[in-house]
Amino acid sequence: MANCPQTLAKPATATPDSAAKPPAKPHKVFTNDDIDARPHDISIAGSRDILQQLNTCDRTCFDQVAQRAGANGVYSAKWKLALLDAVETVKRDMAWQEMLGEILGVQGQACETQVQKTQDLQRFADPRNITPSELAVERQYEAKFREIRARLNAALDRANAHISKVSPDAIQAQYMHMQVDKLVHATCTINVPAPPEDTDDPVDP
Repeated sequence: MANCPQTLAKPATATPDSAAKPPAKPHKVFTNDDIDARPHDISIAGSRDILQQLNTCDRTCFDQVAQRAGANGVYSAKWKLALLDAVETVKRDMAWQEMLGEILGVQGQACETQVQKTQDLQRFADPRNITPSELAVERQYEAKFREIRARLNAALDRANAHISKVSPDAIQAQYMHMQVDKLVHATCTINVPAPPEDTDDPVDP
């Protein structure tokens, strides 16, 4: 993941106290009038739990897999048992779980890069006119997004090859394809903590 450029500052003179404390880590900020200079979390919506959710299959999931597999909503107890077995098999497949994590990571990078592009356009673009600065930002991010798309396509190719290799039937294959599709179409979100409440300190109103 590409890092934003940082300005190098002259190190402060070491003291016993400062030597014992590691330097504070810089955080990114989403620069607009509402949340300027406040920390935020750029992520795929629900990314903390999404892999765990992908490895479970409720009634809606059963219906979706059945539709993808061509069962058209009419499936027997044997079919349901086969899907339950497939869910457990996929959950234990560590190579597959790593592939899902890789796809999620690439999608997270795409999300963060889009936010960074928005930041740069807000800083350099003129809302009234197309400017060389805006075009420079566009060209810079075109290259970044091409790299991200290439990484995603490579990860998807590996995922498809793995599905073909390990899936004994259409039920497991369609369940695994559905997991991938949910990651590919995950929503990008920006979570911003609420500002601290004013304590009405008389010294600092």
